[in-house]
Amino acid sequence: MRPQATGNISAIAIDCEMVGVRNGRQTLAFLSAVNFLTGEVLISRYVNPDEDVIDWRYEFSGLTQFIMTSAVASGAAFGSWREARDKLLEFIDKSTVLVGHSLNYDLEVLGIAHSKVVDSAILTAETVYPSVISTKPLPRMWGLKKLAKDLLSLTIQDSDYGHNALEDAFAARDILIWCIRNPEELKVWAENKRVQEKPKLPQNRTKLGKSRPNSEFPIRKTRQRLEAYDSDDFLLSELAYELGWPEGYDPWSD
Repeated sequence: MRPQATGNISAIAIDCEMVGVRNGRQTLAFLSAVNFLTGEVLISRYVNPDEDVIDWRYEFSGLTQFIMTSAVASGAAFGSWREARDKLLEFIDKSTVLVGHSLNYDLEVLGIAHSKVVDSAILTAETVYPSVISTKPLPRMWGLKKLAKDLLSLTIQDSDYGHNALEDAFAARDILIWCIRNPEELKVWAENKRVQEKPKLPQNRTKLGKSRPNSEFPIRKTRQRLEAYDSDDFLLSELAYELGWPEGYDPWSD
C-alpha cells in the first residue's frame, strides 16, 4: 500500500542510474526527482544495492564500489531500492504525472506501475512517426543527449565520470517544456528527422547504458498514455494543462 503523498505535486521528472546484478538484471543505484513546475529538487541520492553487484557500469552510472561504500558510510544513500521508492511515492498520488526519458527502465527498477506518464523519448519519436499506432514498435527513438543538443543546444552526458541523474532529470523536464512552448519548431524538427530516417532500417531502441527490461508493461502503458499524440487534433497545450501548468504560467519564467 502506498504511503500518503506529503505534497500535491502535479508532475515530477525522474531519472535513475542502474548497476548490473546476477542473471543479467539491473538494480537501482541512484535516484533523482524534480518538481516539474518549480524545478525544486525533491530527491538526489545514492541507493545502496541490496544484491551483489556484477557490473557497476561506471561509464554510464559514474559509480564504483568505493563511491557507494563511502556514500553509505556518510549517510548519503538510501538503504535499498524499496526505501528509495517509498520516498518517491511520498510525493506521488494517482493524479501525479511522471516525466522522464525511456521511463520504462526507471519504473522497472523502482518497482512502480503508474498510469500517468510522459516520456520524452516517446513523445519526440511519435512526433516523427505520427502514423505508427500505439500497439506497434516505433522505428527508432532519440537519446536524451541527442535531444538536448538538437532542441535545447544543451550538452549533457559529456563527462568521463558517467551520467548525472539529476542533470538527466532536468534535461527530460526541459525538453518537455520546450516541446510545449515550441510546437511549430518541434514539428519542423520532426519533419527533418523523418526525411533523414526514411532510408534507414529500424534501430535498437535500448536506452544507452540501460538494458532491456524483463517485463514490457511500463513501455506499453507509456505508449497507451500517449495515444492522443497520434491525433492531428491533439495540442501540446492540453498536455501542459494535464501537467498542472496553469494558464499563463511558464516554468521557465521563474
